[in-house]
Amino acid sequence: MGVAVTNPYLITGPALISFSGGRTSAYMLRMILDAHGGTLPDDVHVCFANTGKEREETLRFVHECATRWGVEVHWLEWRETDAGFEEVAWSRAARHGEPFAALIATKGYLPNVAKPWCSLALKQSVCRKFALSVFGRGRYQSAVGLRRDEEGRVTEARRRTASKKDAWDTITPLYDAMVTKRDVRSFWQRQDFDLGLLDFEGNCDGCFQKTVRLYEVERYRPGTLDWWIEQEQAVVFTADRDARHWILGRSYTDIRDAIRRQPDMFIGAFDDDPDDAECGLWCAGEAA
Repeated sequence: MGVAVTNPYLITGPALISFSGGRTSAYMLRMILDAHGGTLPDDVHVCFANTGKEREETLRFVHECATRWGVEVHWLEWRETDAGFEEVAWSRAARHGEPFAALIATKGYLPNVAKPWCSLALKQSVCRKFALSVFGRGRYQSAVGLRRDEEGRVTEARRRTASKKDAWDTITPLYDAMVTKRDVRSFWQRQDFDLGLLDFEGNCDGCFQKTVRLYEVERYRPGTLDWWIEQEQAVVFTADRDARHWILGRSYTDIRDAIRRQPDMFIGAFDDDPDDAECGLWCAGEAA
């Protein structure tokens, strides 16, 4: 007698599906929808946490996926309120970094590669507070778009789940289904719409986790780093010198000026990254 195989895309609620706005998490959402006959259970919700610095292509893509696939996506943004978030809509979503800048002003310092609190505060915490509003204080499942070729991140997510430090149990349907980046790319090549971003761009336009790839970002779309430079200048008086820059020891002004002086800097140095630049998936602990 054969062993019954469980469909990894069948999600048992209460659960959140984390939609980062990238191709991988969108693929995961489509597979989950298909497994449920196109309609999610009432206690399974899709969340997109908007920092205000997502690319317009990302916002359009999230909206288009929801519209084309007939699924409700909860658009969430950080707020300094008792609730801790506000549910908005595609048409009212922040597009100029407003939630992010407001949180920086509240804290008085910047996140950086050593302390990437932006993903925790603007995404994970926001989704957690949404979950509290709909599920109460019980545990729930959090489905994240980690693939088979992201073994390290899956291991970390499962370690945290086993520790019970978080209020959710992370599940990784794509990993369990043996999905790789090649599978995701193949899927989107067959569709009649797409995210429309290059791999090095990522959803968050000037994320410090891109490090050297920021030169390519600024070269390809001049002016992308301007908002990030404004934030560095706004916190210049913080006592912690490391908290004055997104990248330790290097300002975004330096990066912008360097690429202006030498436009061909690092051309050809960007190999294909096996991991999508989906905000949150680069940051440890991002699970909701």
